Amino acid sequence: MFGGLGNFITSEISGAVRRNVIIYGLYGFSALLVLCAAGYALNALHTVLALRYDPITASLWIAGGLFLAALLSLGVATYVKNRRRPPRPLATTALAAAPIAAKLLGSSRLGWRTAVIGSVAILGALIGWQFFNRDGGDEDEA
Repeated sequence: MFGGLGNFITSEISGAVRRNVIIYGLYGFSALLVLCAAGYALNALHTVLALRYDPITASLWIAGGLFLAALLSLGVATYVKNRRRPPRPLATTALAAAPIAAKLLGSSRLGWRTAVIGSVAILGALIGWQFFNRDGGDEDEA
């Protein structure tokens, strides 16, 4: 009875993994093509600049543009890193309720009624934790 279920679960998992590998492989290939296209565009820009100016000046313009792009990217990364993260109330609530849930689920002599009552108590604790630990960020500021 469980062999069929195990085979079904295994085939579902392997299908999902295979699908994810194909998707991320295509994402990687797309990123590689974008990098090649950017390199080709820089080469074309260098050719146009070399026809208008001399090749050394064209190379310096390209290098300066890449340097400015790198500085801009570094600035954005620093800004994002130093920005305060939004609160995650669901993760905090789950972390607070985990010991209670582990204690209820770990007991082997629980009946189904006790499990239902415990589940309701945990759900009530989660909702109460969510309700009383809000910082008022979703209220309209007038």
